[in-house]
Amino acid sequence: MTKEKLGFSSFSVRSLLGATALMTATAIPAHAQSVLDGETIRILAIGDPVFQVMQSMQDELETMAGGKIQLDVRPFDVLRQQVLLNAKNSDSGYDLIAVDLPQFGEYRPYLTDLNPLIAASDYDGSDFHDVAWSGAQFGGQQLGIPIQPHPQILAYRKDLFDAAEIAAPVTTEDVLNAAKALHGSQAGLSGICWNAARGTALGQTFMMNMGDFGQAPIDLSHDGTSFAMSDIQPENMHPMITSDAGYATANYLMELMKYSPPGVLNMAWDERVRVYGQGGCAMTYIWSGRSAIFELDEASAAKGNTGYVPHPHGPGAPAASTLGGWYLSIPNNLDESRVDLAWEFADWLTSAEMLAKYTEGGNCVSPRHSVSQDPAVIARCPVIPFVDAMAEAGQLQGWQRPPVLEIQGIVDVLGTEMHQMLAGEKTPGEAVENSQNLIDRMMQAAGYY
Repeated sequence: MTKEKLGFSSFSVRSLLGATALMTATAIPAHAQSVLDGETIRILAIGDPVFQVMQSMQDELETMAGGKIQLDVRPFDVLRQQVLLNAKNSDSGYDLIAVDLPQFGEYRPYLTDLNPLIAASDYDGSDFHDVAWSGAQFGGQQLGIPIQPHPQILAYRKDLFDAAEIAAPVTTEDVLNAAKALHGSQAGLSGICWNAARGTALGQTFMMNMGDFGQAPIDLSHDGTSFAMSDIQPENMHPMITSDAGYATANYLMELMKYSPPGVLNMAWDERVRVYGQGGCAMTYIWSGRSAIFELDEASAAKGNTGYVPHPHGPGAPAASTLGGWYLSIPNNLDESRVDLAWEFADWLTSAEMLAKYTEGGNCVSPRHSVSQDPAVIARCPVIPFVDAMAEAGQLQGWQRPPVLEIQGIVDVLGTEMHQMLAGEKTPGEAVENSQNLIDRMMQAAGYY
């Protein structure tokens, strides 16, 4: 994506040198002291690292911003319910809301197009990873600003792999072979940790691993080795769970079970990372920003001993990690008198200076190239330059979880059916076919075909 396409001046890119100086000194960004000017800003957020960091440093942020910050932090499913309820109000109760990348398809009717605000303020989007910036673009509208977009990748214990003379995993077969070799090789050590808990955690696992076998969950049009999401039509809404990739994914998850820790069927999100950081597994699938859980823990055996690779891929499929994470959006039912304040605050929160500051508090995410190159940031969060290199190589994609209205319904079906499969209540074939049929009925009921 070029600056000309975005309508930005090439002279408006924030200076890396200036940003680095601000980061190192933890100084207040030049315009921060007046960004709120005594006002109160209201944010509906998620309990993910960037907002957890904001909570922990709220007093400092309020001093820096010159006003009050009301952070309403909710769990994932509760957040979604609150966003939808807020959309029904005549006036939004929030100035900014946190939006997960695949949720833009569902929330699109309720969000403000930021392009006029971007143009008026000369906001520069060219410093962001292209896929992160464009992920919030729909029908020519920019519906969000990246604050914590990060990919799901694979983390592995380099010291254990080196001792066993095992190479870093590249393919799904490599993952299984390494997991088998290391499982039980030390007391309490399992081969791999991953999200196998019933519901959203496992549903998203299935979709992302299905992407590793080269297929989106619905019949998206091919775009080279990727899939096109800019113009999804009704005919693209047919589920693809009974594809070869769908069956391969179900079988792969069944194989992972052999080398997983006890209780994996209840494992989700940070638990898998904590177990990995405590030495309970040799590998873990992980949202990259969660690496701070062990990289900033001096007592963790994984600190400084962790290697990172893109999501390992299946036969014939490209290496492509799913980009997820959070954006700041302005509800379109926000009182017009508050829109400029909401935009100015989103501008400040997503500046290079502030993104670097969040890493000090344990948020190892940077969607900006300039921040990813800062030595102090790299020292705190070694995963950040790795993700930046993935972005440059085109290995971050979003089609594994396409932003369609029914995305949560698809996730819910897969998270239920596959959990029954992993628990031994259904065969892989039954779980795959049931998922296909249930999602197909959902799409038919929605009138797509």
